[in-house]
Amino acid sequence: MDKKLIKIVCFAGLRKYFGSETSVFVEDGASYSGVIDALKALNPEATEVLPSCRIAVNEAFVALNEPIKNENTIFLIPPSSGG
Repeated sequence: MDKKLIKIVCFAGLRKYFGSETSVFVEDGASYSGVIDALKALNPEATEVLPSCRIAVNEAFVALNEPIKNENTIFLIPPSSGG
């Protein structure tokens, strides 16, 4: 299967693990959960926080089980708490 390069823009505490941007390869036809899995492999220290992050594409959140369409850039948003 072919692989696709996905650029990920990271926010807040995720920058500690990946900087402001990183990239991963995922299989063609993969879902957004494949991006999370690739990030876990890239930096296992982020494994605890990644499952609670949300992915946004074109200013809208997407479900992790949705297949990646033609996007080359996604936004990864960690959980936050108000105060």
